[in-house]
Amino acid sequence: MLWREPWLKPLIDYDLNSENCGFCKGKFNGLSFVTSCEFCGIDIMHDKCANSHILESHMSELKTKIVQHKDKPLHDFQ
Repeated sequence: MLWREPWLKPLIDYDLNSENCGFCKGKFNGLSFVTSCEFCGIDIMHDKCANSHILESHMSELKTKIVQHKDKPLHDFQ
């Protein structure tokens, strides 16, 4: 996704209550890439699950965000 960065699952689960994915309810592996949804409070989830969730549940919000950021210049590293 354009505005979302995956991060490695925290080593200490109680910080984010991160034992299971908020989307598929599957367990996280020690090195799972996780992220959250910026449109709702579904909790953290696998990065691949977040792609599915956002495309299935938030397509209109995503399209609105794309239009809002369409003319913004990219950073040098992008």
